Amino acid sequence: MVKSAEIRIAKSLAFSAVVGSTTDLEVFTVTMGGETIQLLPFKNWHQLDHYKWTVTGKLPAEPAGLEIALDHVRIMGGTVGLDDPAACVKLEQLFNEWLLFERETLELARKKARPQSLSAALPAAAQPGAQPLHYQVELDKRGQVHIHCLQGKETLTSVGLSVAGFNSLHQQGLMRKPHTLAAGALHDWVELDGELYSFEKGRNDAAKLEQVLNQRYVPDAAAGHGKEVVIFLNPASSTGFDIQFPVTVGGMPGNHRHHLNEQSLELLQDADHCGLLHKEIIIKLIPPNLVFKQKTPDGGEQYLAWRPENNVTVTDEEGHEKTLHLSQPLNLLRLSAAELKAVFNHPTVNRHANAGPPSVAPGGPAPKSAASATMTPAPAPPAPAAAPPLKPEPLPEARAEQPAPGLAEPRPSPPVSASPPKPSVAESPYQPAGFLRSLPNLWLKEVLAQPALPPEWFGVLTYTKLAERFGNSNEGKFGPCDCWFISLGESEDIADPVFKGLFITEKGSLGFLSQGQMARFYNGIAFIGPQESALQGIQVNLIAVGLDAQERLVFVLSDNYRAQFGVREATLAEVLGRLREHGALIMSAKETLANADPIEVLWTVPADQPDPSTPEARESTRTPD
Repeated sequence: MVKSAEIRIAKSLAFSAVVGSTTDLEVFTVTMGGETIQLLPFKNWHQLDHYKWTVTGKLPAEPAGLEIALDHVRIMGGTVGLDDPAACVKLEQLFNEWLLFERETLELARKKARPQSLSAALPAAAQPGAQPLHYQVELDKRGQVHIHCLQGKETLTSVGLSVAGFNSLHQQGLMRKPHTLAAGALHDWVELDGELYSFEKGRNDAAKLEQVLNQRYVPDAAAGHGKEVVIFLNPASSTGFDIQFPVTVGGMPGNHRHHLNEQSLELLQDADHCGLLHKEIIIKLIPPNLVFKQKTPDGGEQYLAWRPENNVTVTDEEGHEKTLHLSQPLNLLRLSAAELKAVFNHPTVNRHANAGPPSVAPGGPAPKSAASATMTPAPAPPAPAAAPPLKPEPLPEARAEQPAPGLAEPRPSPPVSASPPKPSVAESPYQPAGFLRSLPNLWLKEVLAQPALPPEWFGVLTYTKLAERFGNSNEGKFGPCDCWFISLGESEDIADPVFKGLFITEKGSLGFLSQGQMARFYNGIAFIGPQESALQGIQVNLIAVGLDAQERLVFVLSDNYRAQFGVREATLAEVLGRLREHGALIMSAKETLANADPIEVLWTVPADQPDPSTPEARESTRTPD
């Protein structure tokens, strides 16, 4: 029995809709502090966690492998029957063992992400297994120059005196990138940052070049590169990349370099032949995405939690910072080789990694912390009287949605809102009307500039406000999934081909549908166009929903959205035009401010909430001129 029974288990009677009728049945209850949750049959944890224990951090994660049936409950691979005389004691032990395991795992992850004071104080050469990287320049008998990159006595790689050779060192993170680089066609001279090193006509600058390389071009994070994953661009590969990592074959150490494909990932995760990754990490290639998961105690798998320590922050040579979330699928079409390298060598994935991930460009600005706190979880809305609340899914999956009924009861909220605009990657098709006084939406500038809660909260909280405004919300099906919908036309059935309205799925996917034309948004993924063949955009955040003077829906997206669908501008414009004809406008924050059609009301979900325990969407309305 776990000493500290922080979670207590008991039984109670509950009313639950089972097999189409209301039934009085006995269920287990879970109590923490003074708060009690009933484990109702066939419900998942997100539907039951009314007090938001997981979101507020009282629980470090959702209970592993929780399954609730009419006659038993399963957790962490253990099954406890309701009719067992010792059922409460057994289930209480399983719950508290799970809680202890999760907290120990979390503490270990924090220690790995936190630099150790002792090792940080030691120089690289004094740390066990962290030999300094250095170069040796050799001129052979044939007059050919070889540059050897070594770590201790081990040769990591050797290149010739050529632009391709130096670029290879830089790509592998084994050399700072020179500002200027030129080399002779005969590989007998090189010019680094304006300084010439020549091997022409009997001249031998090997010692001079070796000294300069070791003084100026050794990267900051050179220690440990022998236990890294290295990524190379390769258009011939199905994914566009090659991957290299150390392996042991037949007892002999070596390097595996091949296309980044399923076979390479399988070898990378082989603990006997590679041993580079944490044993609980699972990497899957689901083209065009790379998905990171972790094994669960019951033998299953789950997405990585959306936590700061699971975020990868990379910095390019210009000092631009980008954050990649390992809890989400990563689209390989939108990643560079350096960004992908930072992902594979992040402390969450690579057990040999330091706390700080490699920056995009060795030799560029110093890399920032690996755990970039880009999200602060906040609780979902309170449970309604009649049905459990819709709740955002913290572990996103673009297309799979699990049905379950429920809707958060609407609550009034004060005005103001949402997320900061991002740099635009395309020219706005909505041109200013000529003078600032003719732009009716400038009042939204401060509203759209406010920091927002993470995108998984947006759908549920905004749908509540929309249902309150339009005064109707019904339960139905969106494809195979349960949903709630608001009719904006004559048809009251979302399955009707002529239906026009708004909907939200149980996982929080918010969308608009009109005669088969759709705009749907879920956790940084956008689907627009015909329902059966919609364009898909990754890393497209929905930051606001509004109504214009013509009562058309306006979906305000992050400013980068036009480049994220992977199609020509003309194709995207055609899709957006059809949606406009069916009553929905899609614009970026900048396009919204520059649009000549006035926005009358806008809903956003700002991070600044009067009561963080009950976040709400805020409504902003235009003041008549």
